[in-house]
Amino acid sequence: MIYIDELIFLNFIIDYILIDFTSNILKINIRVKRKILSCLFGELSILYLFINLNNVFLILFKIFVGIIMILIAFGFNDIKSFIKNILYFYTFSFLLGGTLYYFKIENLIKYEYFLLLIPIIMNSYKKLTYNLKNILSTKYKVTIYLNNGSVLYLNGHMDTGNNLIDPITNKKVIIINKKINENYFFVPYRTIDNESLMKCFKPRKVYIDGIGERNDILIGIINKKFIGFNCLLNNCLLEEK
Repeated sequence: MIYIDELIFLNFIIDYILIDFTSNILKINIRVKRKILSCLFGELSILYLFINLNNVFLILFKIFVGIIMILIAFGFNDIKSFIKNILYFYTFSFLLGGTLYYFKIENLIKYEYFLLLIPIIMNSYKKLTYNLKNILSTKYKVTIYLNNGSVLYLNGHMDTGNNLIDPITNKKVIIINKKINENYFFVPYRTIDNESLMKCFKPRKVYIDGIGERNDILIGIINKKFIGFNCLLNNCLLEEK
């Protein structure tokens, strides 16, 4: 017999693992606070135990809760990324839910043992998605530590066309499209048909998931909308991996 408090706890843990696994596979940088808020909202899915819903409304209700969870955890950048987040989240949900259901032996396996199965299932699936991660290998989680003590959590895209290096400091430039209150200087850059100056600043440090902590980076600011990411990485960073 599983009590309601045990069910709430189990549901929260499973939701957190699903959100965390989805963010890791898709290489999306999100704060722990957003993951927790998303999972707390996910507790609404337990309401079906107390509400008499037919199968159609039950499915729609669970889909609605899942979509809001995705919005809370990952936010909304563009419709393509939003749909991809939903598809991956539900793929992992069905995989985990189906596996737990398959191994469940009524009245013999307590819920605590389900928790032991979850890491095994997700790690196995992580190995199976190795090729998928290679396809998505141009995406990196980026954490920028500003000089004023603030921290930016960004989703980076490795751009083979960005090889910009400051000729004075010899530091590599990664590009973001956020307005930051820092002490700027200008770095010359060249496009196919134009030469100009880019506003840049030196952050306290930068950490790039899969590459490590870097102190040889400048942050360039441009007024341009990115799709699916908010940080354009420098291709030269891969030369030293």
